[in-house]
Amino acid sequence: MIPLDVITFYLLYTGVGLLFVFGLWIYFDQKDKQRLIPRQSKVIFHCIKCSQIYTGAHGSEEGECPRCHFNNSRLRF
Repeated sequence: MIPLDVITFYLLYTGVGLLFVFGLWIYFDQKDKQRLIPRQSKVIFHCIKCSQIYTGAHGSEEGECPRCHFNNSRLRF
């Protein structure tokens, strides 16, 4: 067995714990980015004729309402 004094053991224990927490942080950050990118790439439309709220492809300025087929401009906040 390798002899370890108290300070070395404490530093190793703390270092492994910090690496574990940092690894979890990176993992969940990447997971959230993959989940949110498709949601952010859609454009929201509001039909002024039938009050339907719907989404369309990214970059489109006008979209056809799925309910009444009226062309609407995108919703801006």
